[in-house]
Amino acid sequence: MNSKVENNRSAFADTLLLLVSIVMLVGGIATYYYFQDLAITPIRVAALIAVVLLASWVAAQSQKGGAFFRFLKESDIERRKVVWPTHQEAVQTSLMVVIVVIIISLFLAGVDWMIGATVRSLLSGGG
Repeated sequence: MNSKVENNRSAFADTLLLLVSIVMLVGGIATYYYFQDLAITPIRVAALIAVVLLASWVAAQSQKGGAFFRFLKESDIERRKVVWPTHQEAVQTSLMVVIVVIIISLFLAGVDWMIGATVRSLLSGGG
């Protein structure tokens, strides 16, 4: 039970960490544009990347931020498990989709034509 109590930070501390992280990001972006004419682009980009990394680290210190970064890590692990189709499988699947779309569109065009002909015959026969 003690480990659970030690791991639980106050909601205020987590909110403060996330707020500091957001302020850092907004300040970094504002600084990037403020020094647009005064500093060369590679320096501004490097500074912005450094601020983003620092703000991410600060956000990761909160419970929600830590959970988010664990989620990203687990998502990357799952992405690596995906078996991607070969070129031939992708081409065959795409051709099947195109053929099915053509068949269904022809079927729907035929149904539309029959319903239109029926409605025209009913309207012209009644008058």
